[in-house]
Amino acid sequence: MNKSQNNFSQPEGKKHSMERLLIEASYIINSDLELDSLLKNVLKILTKYLNAEASAMLLLDVSSGRSEFFVFSANQDLVSKSKSSKDDKGIIAMVTEKKKPMLIKKFTPGGHLKSIVDQKLGISARNLIAIPIKHKNEFLGVIEVVNKKDADNFDADDLEIMKALGEQIAIAIDNANLIQQARRKTREAQNLYVVGKLMAGKLELEELLELIVKRVSRLVKVDVATIYIVDPDDHSIKEIVSKGVPKHFQSKLTLKIGQGICGLVAKTGQSIVLNDVTENKQYISLRPQTKSEIAVPLKSQGKVIGVFNVEADKKNAYTKDDLRLMKTFANHAAVSIERALLYRRTIEQKALEEELAIARRIQKTFLPKRSPQIPGFDIDGINIPSEVVGGDYYDFINIVNNQLGIAIGDVSGKGIGAALIMASFRASLKAEIRNNFAIRTIFAKVNSLLYESIERENYVTAVYGVLDIKNHVFTFSNAGHNPPLLFKSDGEVIELQEGGIALGMFANSLYEERPLYIENGDILLFYTDGVTEAINKEGQEFGLNRLKNLVEDNRKSSAKDIINNITNTVFKFKDTEKPLDDLTMILIKCL
Repeated sequence: MNKSQNNFSQPEGKKHSMERLLIEASYIINSDLELDSLLKNVLKILTKYLNAEASAMLLLDVSSGRSEFFVFSANQDLVSKSKSSKDDKGIIAMVTEKKKPMLIKKFTPGGHLKSIVDQKLGISARNLIAIPIKHKNEFLGVIEVVNKKDADNFDADDLEIMKALGEQIAIAIDNANLIQQARRKTREAQNLYVVGKLMAGKLELEELLELIVKRVSRLVKVDVATIYIVDPDDHSIKEIVSKGVPKHFQSKLTLKIGQGICGLVAKTGQSIVLNDVTENKQYISLRPQTKSEIAVPLKSQGKVIGVFNVEADKKNAYTKDDLRLMKTFANHAAVSIERALLYRRTIEQKALEEELAIARRIQKTFLPKRSPQIPGFDIDGINIPSEVVGGDYYDFINIVNNQLGIAIGDVSGKGIGAALIMASFRASLKAEIRNNFAIRTIFAKVNSLLYESIERENYVTAVYGVLDIKNHVFTFSNAGHNPPLLFKSDGEVIELQEGGIALGMFANSLYEERPLYIENGDILLFYTDGVTEAINKEGQEFGLNRLKNLVEDNRKSSAKDIINNITNTVFKFKDTEKPLDDLTMILIKCL
């Protein structure tokens, strides 16, 4: 930008020049979605368009609460990057605190206000503009330009240009941050997918934990990783697997409960994050290089059964996202331990037909390959996930002659996490069914296992029942699920509500069961909330009445045709080919 570009002789010329500048700057800024590269371009654009000697930016990392500096010198054509600290002071610190722009036309030599350019590049500031970067009321950082080249001072016009550019910059930074977050979540999902897939073939505890450590190391900064298991006999935690532990500790480390950070986590059951291990007296130093640490508990059966620990060789290495991811993998590790132990106890009874899985390709094996062919009944089912993997489940289980088990379930949430929980539910349900317990007892035992192995915000709604084919009696229990509908031949509709609350919410939930007589001409429909809670463009729900009317209007059709009719009508109602929630149904006609 030359001097004439910034000295507008007429208001209209000034407006047009501003528009041209913003269009050009917007094109350059929004053409780069890699954050570091974007920030370098931003500083160069600011320096160019405001004809400044140098520019600087303080960018806040929202996930960690920390920040870093980027500075640019027009003379050297150089961008440098450095971490900020509590000791950094000056103009940027003041704008960060007050969240208001500053225009300083003349610095007082030796004054207390300093530019970050002066601190980082040694360029003495004569004049300066600094503004906060905000987007959607969220503070992202501060940018400043220093030393006007073509005039004595920056003026109000320069400040307006700076503000306008700041709005463009804020949008671009927000977009780049969103892309980084999306890429991280994709990497996490891919690794969770692989973990679930590999765990399906690994039943040995040590192999499972080594796999988890390996996968965590791909997503979180890890110089040392250790998984401990609690030994209740001697009140200690013992290292099972490790990575990066010094050779003189390779004999496997043992700590007393309450000793060190990991021992404290085992004692309290609470995660610990240390951004500087030297500030915590509880920390036991095994290697001098360690500066940061995360330790999370592994929980099962209401007790801490182990600790998952990672360490890094730099301070402030871990963020809230890292802690969340560690907790996710820790939960999977606890589930893996539970599954391995359950498998060993019940292998002779073949209680577990398949191991934990998260891919839809594997999850499909959890669903019936075909509907049962039973004289006197017409039975069909369908499952359409909203994502590659889903949290809905249905099954037909041959128990003994003339008895068919029927199950349908729905996990809170969707995607990979829901699919993992549903895999756990299915394995637990089948294991208890093979023990020939009463239906109410089966649900009580499955509830206890889920309560100990999933996060408190998660739960499973389900209906399980047994159809006595010979006597036409269906005995069921409903754990907080959408009530199945029994359409009687005389037009009465009965909602099957008896049972209890959703599974996994409370430790000692009790359930009841109820038998129903199924007559010729009756229809029994099971469904998940993806059917009745489907929403159209006007915000209306599909609702229970539409579902009831559909079944009544098509009751002479086959079970398969009725289900297809419901599915097509729901999709047409939403005007979409892909459900926003998993959609699952079972329909039984008594002929």
